[in-house]
Amino acid sequence: MPTSPSLGEGRETWPLVHALTATLNDPDPLPVLAEVLGTHLGAKACLLLCHYSSPGTNDLVYISWHQGTAPTRHRLPLAEAGAALDWPLDWQRRVALELIQQTFDQSTGNAWPHWQKGLAELLQQDHQPPDWLRSIAAATAIAVDGAGFQGSILLLGAAGIGVDQTLRANLASLGAIAFQQHQLQGQAQRNAEQLRHLNALKEDFLSTLNHELRTPLTSMMLAIRMLRRPDLTPDRAALYLDILEQQCSREIGLVNDLLMLQTLESKAAPAVRQTTDLGQLLSHVAEQSTAAFQQAQLSLDWQPPAQAVVLSTDPDLWTKVLRELLGNARKYSAPQTAVTLALADHRAQNGRVTLQISNLGAAIEADELPHIFDTFRRGRHATSDGIAGTGTGLALVRGLVAQMGGTIRVSSHPSDADPSLWQTCFTLEFS
Repeated sequence: MPTSPSLGEGRETWPLVHALTATLNDPDPLPVLAEVLGTHLGAKACLLLCHYSSPGTNDLVYISWHQGTAPTRHRLPLAEAGAALDWPLDWQRRVALELIQQTFDQSTGNAWPHWQKGLAELLQQDHQPPDWLRSIAAATAIAVDGAGFQGSILLLGAAGIGVDQTLRANLASLGAIAFQQHQLQGQAQRNAEQLRHLNALKEDFLSTLNHELRTPLTSMMLAIRMLRRPDLTPDRAALYLDILEQQCSREIGLVNDLLMLQTLESKAAPAVRQTTDLGQLLSHVAEQSTAAFQQAQLSLDWQPPAQAVVLSTDPDLWTKVLRELLGNARKYSAPQTAVTLALADHRAQNGRVTLQISNLGAAIEADELPHIFDTFRRGRHATSDGIAGTGTGLALVRGLVAQMGGTIRVSSHPSDADPSLWQTCFTLEFS
């Protein structure tokens, strides 16, 4: 492989080092670093690759620059657990990791055909390598090692770019600083976004809680005033007493939910297990909920299983979970639709008992699904449509299900029967 004269110690290297050091003052140093490296070292292209593998992080980024164009940044994240795999992205990620490993295994860069294959797969657009890559015949690779990350600097050209050990060490050190700075800036940005998000959640929660507390209290105050009227008939007095009792129960329920949620988040007490016929328990809760569903112009579709489904569990916690999920389904269902309850015993196949509660209504957006069980989190439709709630119900359900040793997940997709509606399904599994 042809090589260019080596850049070694001497005065000609110091302008380069100073120029590279200046890039570290840039708010976004990696693109500037790639362009300065390529330009000053006479490369036709320069790539910076870095894999961040510190605890809680598994991110991979690369910067690509070639003559005549501005640097471009690319992020190759690891697919989240449970998410559909993006095969092109996943393949690029594997290729980038192999290139970084190749840099550490073979930093001299003599095996150009292997480099060329990897670069063509990483940089491809519309399943084709970029045109400028055809003029590249050599790669000079510099390994960059740091705390919580590994990376590489790839200098590409028609001939190898000679870099002596002193300059190589300087470039590796500058690259490590730039990669570390990029990581810290990313963390700062994520922390700022998270802080803004938490502040928005706090404001939304305080606004909702203010409404949920004031509305019952206002009704109670009005009822008390009416009870003081001297011309009050016994029938009217009984009506106002009913209002007081209902609104007082509503306030007590809200306070109890908040206290229970706090208890679950701090240290959950073990569930009190006893042999429970889940079919009978569900039938009882469904019967109690029928009137509320009819008032909301909804039907509750529940067919008990042919055989008893008996589980050692806490029936009180089960009842609380069912009421929360049925109440949630009732609030978010479109009128004139059905909420479906389905209980199945799959212990002979996979050792699990499954309960599904599904309803038809507005979609849960894809970006909201991972956060639907977050405390005080309410979907955009809940806020825009003025649906009452504090954002504690589903967080409480998740905590109670975990306390009973089960799992819960949610899905939302267009309905086959009516594409204008989405079917939302909560699936609970217990062993």
